[in-house]
Amino acid sequence: MAVDKELYEFHFGSLKGWENFDEKLDQPIENCCVMAMDFCSYSAFVRETSNISLAHRMLSAFCDGARDILIESGALVDRVQGDGLLAVWGVHEEVDAANVLSVAAKIHKLAKETAKIWQDSIDRVIETQGARIGLSYGPVTLLSLPSAYPGFSLLSEIVNLAARLEARADPGTVFMTNRFENLLPFALQKNCASLSDEDGQRGLKLKNVGRVQAFKWAPQESTEDDTNI
Repeated sequence: MAVDKELYEFHFGSLKGWENFDEKLDQPIENCCVMAMDFCSYSAFVRETSNISLAHRMLSAFCDGARDILIESGALVDRVQGDGLLAVWGVHEEVDAANVLSVAAKIHKLAKETAKIWQDSIDRVIETQGARIGLSYGPVTLLSLPSAYPGFSLLSEIVNLAARLEARADPGTVFMTNRFENLLPFALQKNCASLSDEDGQRGLKLKNVGRVQAFKWAPQESTEDDTNI
Protein backbone atom coordinates (compact mmCIF):
# COMPACT_ATOMS: atom_id res chain seq x y z
CA MET A 1 0.00 0.00 0.00
CA ALA A 2 1.27 3.47 -0.92
CA VAL A 3 -0.19 4.99 2.26
CA ASP A 4 0.23 3.14 5.55
CA LYS A 5 -2.63 2.59 7.97
CA GLU A 6 -1.56 5.13 10.58
CA LEU A 7 -1.16 7.93 8.05
CA TYR A 8 -4.46 7.08 6.35
CA GLU A 9 -6.24 7.05 9.71
CA PHE A 10 -4.76 10.47 10.51
CA HIS A 11 -6.23 11.92 7.31
CA PHE A 12 -9.64 10.20 7.44
CA GLY A 13 -10.14 9.42 11.14
CA SER A 14 -10.73 5.72 10.47
CA LEU A 15 -9.59 2.90 8.19
CA LYS A 16 -12.79 2.91 6.14
CA GLY A 17 -11.78 2.73 2.47
CA TRP A 18 -8.08 2.10 3.16
CA GLU A 19 -7.84 -1.25 1.37
CA ASN A 20 -8.93 0.31 -1.94
CA PHE A 21 -7.28 3.68 -1.44
CA ASP A 22 -4.37 2.99 -3.82
CA GLU A 23 -6.91 2.97 -6.67
CA LYS A 24 -7.67 6.63 -5.91
CA LEU A 25 -4.06 7.81 -6.19
CA ASP A 26 -2.37 9.55 -9.13
CA GLN A 27 -5.52 10.19 -11.15
CA PRO A 28 -8.18 12.92 -11.01
CA ILE A 29 -11.08 12.32 -8.64
CA GLU A 30 -13.96 14.28 -10.09
CA ASN A 31 -16.53 16.26 -8.13
CA CYS A 32 -14.63 17.04 -4.95
CA CYS A 33 -15.07 19.93 -2.56
CA VAL A 34 -12.10 21.68 -0.95
CA MET A 35 -12.39 23.79 2.20
CA ALA A 36 -9.62 26.16 3.30
CA MET A 37 -9.96 27.93 6.65
CA ASP A 38 -8.02 29.93 9.18
CA PHE A 39 -8.43 31.50 12.62
CA CYS A 40 -8.73 35.27 12.28
CA SER A 41 -6.13 37.53 13.93
CA TYR A 42 -4.06 34.64 15.26
CA SER A 43 -0.84 36.68 15.07
CA ALA A 44 -2.47 39.62 16.88
CA PHE A 45 -3.69 37.32 19.66
CA VAL A 46 -0.22 35.80 20.02
CA ARG A 47 1.46 39.22 20.22
CA GLU A 48 -0.80 40.17 23.13
CA THR A 49 -0.28 36.87 24.97
CA SER A 50 2.68 36.74 27.36
CA ASN A 51 1.90 33.17 28.42
CA ILE A 52 2.87 30.99 25.46
CA SER A 53 1.05 28.00 26.95
CA LEU A 54 -2.21 29.96 26.64
CA ALA A 55 -1.53 30.56 22.94
CA HIS A 56 -0.82 26.86 22.51
CA ARG A 57 -4.04 25.88 24.29
CA MET A 58 -6.14 28.24 22.19
CA LEU A 59 -4.63 27.14 18.88
CA SER A 60 -5.01 23.49 19.87
CA ALA A 61 -8.63 24.09 20.90
CA PHE A 62 -9.45 25.50 17.48
CA CYS A 63 -7.38 23.17 15.27
CA ASP A 64 -8.19 19.98 17.17
CA GLY A 65 -11.86 20.91 17.43
CA ALA A 66 -12.09 21.81 13.74
CA ARG A 67 -10.35 18.57 12.77
CA ASP A 68 -12.86 16.56 14.83
CA ILE A 69 -15.75 18.35 13.10
CA LEU A 70 -14.25 17.67 9.67
CA ILE A 71 -13.48 14.01 10.36
CA GLU A 72 -16.99 13.41 11.72
CA SER A 73 -18.41 14.84 8.48
CA GLY A 74 -16.45 12.37 6.34
CA ALA A 75 -13.82 14.80 5.07
CA LEU A 76 -10.20 14.05 4.31
CA VAL A 77 -8.16 16.42 6.48
CA ASP A 78 -5.13 17.12 4.32
CA ARG A 79 -3.13 19.17 6.76
CA VAL A 80 -3.12 21.46 9.76
CA GLN A 81 -0.80 24.36 8.95
CA GLY A 82 -0.29 27.11 11.50
CA ASP A 83 -3.74 28.44 12.38
CA GLY A 84 -5.47 26.90 9.35
CA LEU A 85 -6.72 23.60 7.97
CA LEU A 86 -7.39 22.17 4.51
CA ALA A 87 -10.04 19.50 3.95
CA VAL A 88 -11.55 17.58 1.02
CA TRP A 89 -14.90 15.87 0.50
CA GLY A 90 -15.70 13.52 -2.39
CA VAL A 91 -12.82 11.04 -2.21
CA HIS A 92 -15.03 8.16 -1.10
CA GLU A 93 -18.58 9.53 -1.12
CA GLU A 94 -20.57 12.08 -3.11
CA VAL A 95 -20.31 15.65 -1.89
CA ASP A 96 -23.28 16.86 0.17
CA ALA A 97 -23.03 20.64 -0.23
CA ALA A 98 -25.59 21.42 2.48
CA ASN A 99 -23.62 19.26 4.91
CA VAL A 100 -20.44 21.12 3.99
CA LEU A 101 -22.11 24.42 4.94
CA SER A 102 -23.29 22.83 8.19
CA VAL A 103 -19.65 21.97 8.90
CA ALA A 104 -18.63 25.55 8.08
CA ALA A 105 -21.22 26.85 10.54
CA LYS A 106 -19.85 24.62 13.30
CA ILE A 107 -16.30 25.77 12.61
CA HIS A 108 -17.35 29.41 12.71
CA LYS A 109 -19.05 28.80 16.06
CA LEU A 110 -15.93 27.07 17.40
CA ALA A 111 -13.71 29.95 16.23
CA LYS A 112 -15.92 32.56 17.90
CA GLU A 113 -16.00 30.61 21.17
CA THR A 114 -12.21 30.15 21.12
CA ALA A 115 -11.63 33.83 20.35
CA LYS A 116 -13.94 34.88 23.21
CA ILE A 117 -12.04 32.78 25.74
CA TRP A 118 -8.72 34.11 24.43
CA GLN A 119 -9.98 37.70 24.44
CA ASP A 120 -11.00 37.37 28.08
CA SER A 121 -7.37 36.53 28.92
CA ILE A 122 -5.67 39.58 27.35
CA ASP A 123 -5.94 43.38 27.56
CA ARG A 124 -6.02 44.67 24.01
CA VAL A 125 -9.32 44.25 22.16
CA ILE A 126 -8.83 42.18 19.02
CA GLU A 127 -11.49 43.53 16.69
CA THR A 128 -11.32 40.94 13.90
CA GLN A 129 -12.39 37.60 15.36
CA GLY A 130 -13.79 34.28 14.13
CA ALA A 131 -12.80 32.22 11.11
CA ARG A 132 -12.50 32.72 7.37
CA ILE A 133 -13.52 29.90 5.03
CA GLY A 134 -13.16 29.34 1.30
CA LEU A 135 -14.94 26.59 -0.67
CA SER A 136 -14.38 25.30 -4.19
CA TYR A 137 -15.58 22.35 -6.28
CA GLY A 138 -13.99 20.26 -9.02
CA PRO A 139 -11.39 17.53 -9.66
CA VAL A 140 -8.61 16.70 -7.19
CA THR A 141 -5.61 14.41 -7.68
CA LEU A 142 -4.03 12.68 -4.70
CA LEU A 143 -0.45 12.50 -5.89
CA SER A 144 1.72 9.78 -4.35
CA LEU A 145 5.32 10.83 -3.67
CA PRO A 146 6.95 7.70 -2.22
CA SER A 147 10.51 8.95 -2.57
CA ALA A 148 9.80 12.29 -0.87
CA TYR A 149 6.85 11.73 1.47
CA PRO A 150 5.18 8.60 2.87
CA GLY A 151 1.67 9.78 2.04
CA PHE A 152 0.19 11.90 -0.74
CA SER A 153 -0.08 15.51 -1.84
CA LEU A 154 -3.13 17.33 -3.18
CA LEU A 155 -2.74 18.47 -6.77
CA SER A 156 -5.59 20.65 -7.98
CA GLU A 157 -6.45 24.15 -9.13
CA ILE A 158 -9.44 24.12 -6.79
CA VAL A 159 -7.09 23.87 -3.79
CA ASN A 160 -5.61 27.19 -4.85
CA LEU A 161 -9.10 28.59 -5.48
CA ALA A 162 -10.31 27.68 -1.98
CA ALA A 163 -7.19 29.19 -0.41
CA ARG A 164 -7.54 32.44 -2.40
CA LEU A 165 -11.22 32.75 -1.49
CA GLU A 166 -10.45 32.11 2.18
CA ALA A 167 -7.89 34.93 2.06
CA ARG A 168 -10.56 37.31 0.70
CA ALA A 169 -13.37 36.16 2.99
CA ASP A 170 -14.80 38.37 5.71
CA PRO A 171 -14.58 37.04 9.28
CA GLY A 172 -17.49 34.75 10.06
CA THR A 173 -18.33 34.12 6.40
CA VAL A 174 -17.82 31.56 3.65
CA PHE A 175 -16.68 32.63 0.17
CA MET A 176 -17.48 29.93 -2.40
CA THR A 177 -17.05 29.31 -6.10
CA ASN A 178 -19.98 29.36 -8.49
CA ARG A 179 -19.77 25.59 -9.06
CA PHE A 180 -20.10 24.90 -5.34
CA GLU A 181 -22.99 27.34 -4.98
CA ASN A 182 -24.79 25.51 -7.80
CA LEU A 183 -24.78 22.33 -5.68
CA LEU A 184 -26.74 23.91 -2.84
CA PRO A 185 -30.49 23.43 -2.44
CA PHE A 186 -32.51 26.51 -3.39
CA ALA A 187 -33.27 27.36 0.23
CA LEU A 188 -29.56 27.85 0.88
CA GLN A 189 -28.84 29.52 -2.46
CA LYS A 190 -31.28 32.27 -1.45
CA ASN A 191 -28.91 33.15 1.40
CA CYS A 192 -25.85 33.42 -0.87
CA ALA A 193 -24.87 36.84 -2.22
CA SER A 194 -23.01 37.26 -5.50
CA LEU A 195 -19.63 38.93 -5.03
CA SER A 196 -17.92 41.62 -7.05
CA ASP A 197 -14.86 43.83 -6.71
CA GLU A 198 -14.95 47.60 -6.27
CA ASP A 199 -14.78 48.03 -10.04
CA GLY A 200 -18.33 46.66 -10.21
CA GLN A 201 -17.45 43.74 -12.46
CA ARG A 202 -19.05 40.43 -11.59
CA GLY A 203 -16.82 38.09 -9.58
CA LEU A 204 -13.61 38.50 -7.64
CA LYS A 205 -10.16 38.97 -9.12
CA LEU A 206 -7.98 36.52 -7.22
CA LYS A 207 -4.19 36.62 -7.05
CA ASN A 208 -2.53 34.28 -9.59
CA VAL A 209 -5.98 33.02 -10.62
CA GLY A 210 -7.92 35.75 -12.42
CA ARG A 211 -11.55 36.75 -12.10
CA VAL A 212 -13.81 34.10 -10.58
CA GLN A 213 -17.57 33.98 -10.06
CA ALA A 214 -18.02 33.74 -6.31
CA PHE A 215 -20.66 33.94 -3.61
CA LYS A 216 -20.77 34.88 0.05
CA TRP A 217 -22.67 33.02 2.78
CA ALA A 218 -22.82 33.43 6.55
CA PRO A 219 -24.40 31.11 9.14
CA GLN A 220 -27.40 32.33 11.08
CA GLU A 221 -26.73 33.59 14.60
CA SER A 222 -29.04 31.41 16.61
CA THR A 223 -29.52 27.73 17.01
CA GLU A 224 -27.05 24.89 17.36
CA ASP A 225 -29.32 22.64 15.29
CA ASP A 226 -27.38 21.58 12.19
CA THR A 227 -30.47 22.04 10.03
CA ASN A 228 -30.63 25.78 10.75
CA ILE A 229 -27.72 27.03 8.72
